[in-house]
Amino acid sequence: KDMGKGKDMGKGKDMGKGKDMGKGKGKGMDWGQQQQSWGQQQQWQQPSGGAAGEVGQAKNIRIAGCKQEVVGPIICGEYTMTQMNHGKPAYTKAAQGSNGLAVMIYFWDERDGAAASGWWIGPTIGGNMVWGHHSNRTSATPPTTGWQAPHSSPADPSMVVSAVGSPMPMGAPAGVGGPPRPGQLGLMAQQQAQQAKIQAQAQKIAEQKVQQEQLRLKSEAEAKQKAVEMKKKQAEQQAAMVIRKDIMKLKGVTPESFEKLKEELAVTMGTEFEKCGSLQSSIQTENDKALAASKEKVEQIIEMRKKNEERLKEMEKTREEAREKATELLAELGLLVEAAEKAATAFGERVKSLSEKSLLTESAVNTACSKVEGEAEAFSEKAKAALDFIKEKGSEIKAAPPAASKKDDKDKAAEAPPTFQQLSAKASAAKGSIAKDLRMVKTLQTKLLKKASASEVMKKMKAVFTKYDKNKDAMLDRKEIAALAKGEYKFTVPEDSLDLIFKAIVGEGKGVKADDFHRLICAVGVARERSKDQERKAEREQGEAELAEAKKKVQAVIDEIGTALKAASTDVTELGNQTRALPKDGKEMKSQAILARAAELEASVKAAAEKAKVAAEQAEKFGCDEVEKVLEKWVKAEKARMSNSAKTLELQISKAKTAVSTFKDQGTKKDAAEVKELGAKAMKRLRAALAEKKVTPLELFKEVVGSKETISKDAFVAFVGKLPKAEGEKEDETLSDEDLARAYVVLDEEKTGAVTSETFVALLRSMMKVVKDVALTGTLSLQDSKSLRRLEAGEALEVLEGPVKEGELTRVRGRAVQDGQEGWVTVAGNQGSIFLKEGGSTFKIVKETILTECFEIDAPPSEVRKIKESTRKLKLGELVEVREWGKKQEGTGLTRMKCKVRSDGLVGWITTVGNTGIKFVEMV
Repeated sequence: KDMGKGKDMGKGKDMGKGKDMGKGKGKGMDWGQQQQSWGQQQQWQQPSGGAAGEVGQAKNIRIAGCKQEVVGPIICGEYTMTQMNHGKPAYTKAAQGSNGLAVMIYFWDERDGAAASGWWIGPTIGGNMVWGHHSNRTSATPPTTGWQAPHSSPADPSMVVSAVGSPMPMGAPAGVGGPPRPGQLGLMAQQQAQQAKIQAQAQKIAEQKVQQEQLRLKSEAEAKQKAVEMKKKQAEQQAAMVIRKDIMKLKGVTPESFEKLKEELAVTMGTEFEKCGSLQSSIQTENDKALAASKEKVEQIIEMRKKNEERLKEMEKTREEAREKATELLAELGLLVEAAEKAATAFGERVKSLSEKSLLTESAVNTACSKVEGEAEAFSEKAKAALDFIKEKGSEIKAAPPAASKKDDKDKAAEAPPTFQQLSAKASAAKGSIAKDLRMVKTLQTKLLKKASASEVMKKMKAVFTKYDKNKDAMLDRKEIAALAKGEYKFTVPEDSLDLIFKAIVGEGKGVKADDFHRLICAVGVARERSKDQERKAEREQGEAELAEAKKKVQAVIDEIGTALKAASTDVTELGNQTRALPKDGKEMKSQAILARAAELEASVKAAAEKAKVAAEQAEKFGCDEVEKVLEKWVKAEKARMSNSAKTLELQISKAKTAVSTFKDQGTKKDAAEVKELGAKAMKRLRAALAEKKVTPLELFKEVVGSKETISKDAFVAFVGKLPKAEGEKEDETLSDEDLARAYVVLDEEKTGAVTSETFVALLRSMMKVVKDVALTGTLSLQDSKSLRRLEAGEALEVLEGPVKEGELTRVRGRAVQDGQEGWVTVAGNQGSIFLKEGGSTFKIVKETILTECFEIDAPPSEVRKIKESTRKLKLGELVEVREWGKKQEGTGLTRMKCKVRSDGLVGWITTVGNTGIKFVEMV
């Protein structure tokens, strides 16, 4: 195996591709080198051990544990130190492989690179074929662990290299001699035969070594020839590389360097071209193409430089024109900005003069301010003109490139005109200043209006004072103050209030002076408010009394609703306690007890729900009547509280309903399971009666009904109750009349209280399905029995008798559903063939159809509504069980079959085959 790296791996052929590559390494050592190597070997052999992790200076070593299925058998075994290589010992395997190849462990230094160095396992030192490798370059002897085998795989932890003792000398042990003892002659013959075999093998190995040596010499000759050719080729490539290096320089050629690079390339071609040998043609082509391309490139560069100079001149001309235009626009903008600044200054002075005027009336204030605001528009237009100019021409000014800087003196730099940015800032500042002063006008107007209003108030107060100063003594006495309160405020000042006013304002004087008139007005206002407070207090106390009475009536309604809610809550809480244990009780109780308990709880839930409903209705109506406005918020809060309580009760009742419903469903399912089990037991006894009496289901039906046409519940209970237990029933198992009455439900599929013969027969008959074509014969025995017809796979067979053993065959007597033919059929053959399996009465819906109550699908109009109300669509995949086999309906051509739907127990008629042959069901 090649192991993925082109190695020889056991074919014993180096093919001249060893590691020495013609450099005199490996097998190419001369006799003097071999003598030196053996001298090193003799000096190296010492009895002492090696460093940790190495085999040490042992003459014999062993490789064991390699798990690789190809390499392991080749390299595992004992090795002996035979020579030195690159200053370290080399070992040869004692026993050669099955193909005669030698196996060696040797060290190779870094002369061929670090990747090729380390300890190697291969057939020859320095050969191309290797089986194992260890990258340790520092150990003096082979490492004990960490070997890669094969050399390209990860390290094999199971592979171990270890030292072993020196082999025992050949020869007989001490004390052996004399004539052979009895039993030794046969042993000696075996040893002689073995020695002959070993000699033959040794001769074969010697011949193989001669062939191997011949191949090696041939490989070495081929390798030397290849080395010479390789050296020549390398020299040619080296010369070509020197020329190509100068050719590559031409890629970065410029008009200035073209002649120099061209001359360098010519010199290189003169010295290296003859050395290119077989590459001369391609090098000459490359040289010519490179010179032509570089010349073309230089011409393109010169042309491009010329075009760039022309373009730069044109750009400079355009920039100069733009600078001149921008200078003109900048000067125009400077005039507009100057006008805007003057307008802003003038408007500021105008506003300032407004604040210094003395305006005594509101009309004068409004007139003066309106005039200033009207003037603001004219001032603003100046700033707007500058800003509009900036908006319109600003892009032209900014787009102009700056003029080239010149070294002028400081005085000229100081006299430079303002920049576009500076003028823009000044225009914006002028606009902002005008807007600010305009806002100041509004502030001043408010301030001046307040001042004028105060002046008017003072004027009016002085007129009032003069009006009521009847004696013209510049003071208002008690009588004049009372007249003032009555005339101006329609308020009669109480005497105690007058006393307080005089005490606080007049003191020892005779009346209130004009300077204290404002204090007098305030004091009269305080007295009037005190009087009104007393009136409001009386009204409030009266309102509170009326409110308390109204609240008392509302509280009575609230208490009544609360009582109803509490009563309902008590019932609901008790109901919750009862329903909490239902899941556990449902597991332990019988179905009848569960259903009875569920009925009781449903009544309790209904009663609790009625109570809660009444309380909720009362809470909902509460607050609809008109109440005092001050009570509305309280009534609303109480209504919300009671509504929340009612909703909580509703949720608790809903939870209880769900628990009871789940409990009832549990009982219903358990009841259905119990009924199914009871029905199965009853049917088992009926089938046992069929077998014992050896009658058909129809004959047994007639025995049950007597002179009647259907089986009633009582007749069923009476008949089955007398039947003995069926095989397999336990001794302690009984079927009471109550159990049989419940089992009757299994037979009464249509819930009519009367079981027809068709249903009874369908439930008791035994059906089998033909799974492999088989003959229907006239008698039980196949010998001399006539074949009536062949039953095909997929047909249904009603079993009338059996199964019965006929020799090694199992046979049943049955009736073919397809044509009613009766006979005997083989169930299973003596070779293991199966012809019949249980089934044949269950069908699967393969095309949607409908289930109807009656056989006739084209009923008269009077029956259409009834049919529509009782129909149900059967979907794909639903299963039905046959109750009456299909028969064709006259007039429509449909084949109709009576069946029971397995999913919900409904019984009715379905179409099995359409009048065009379409099948709606298939047997499963």
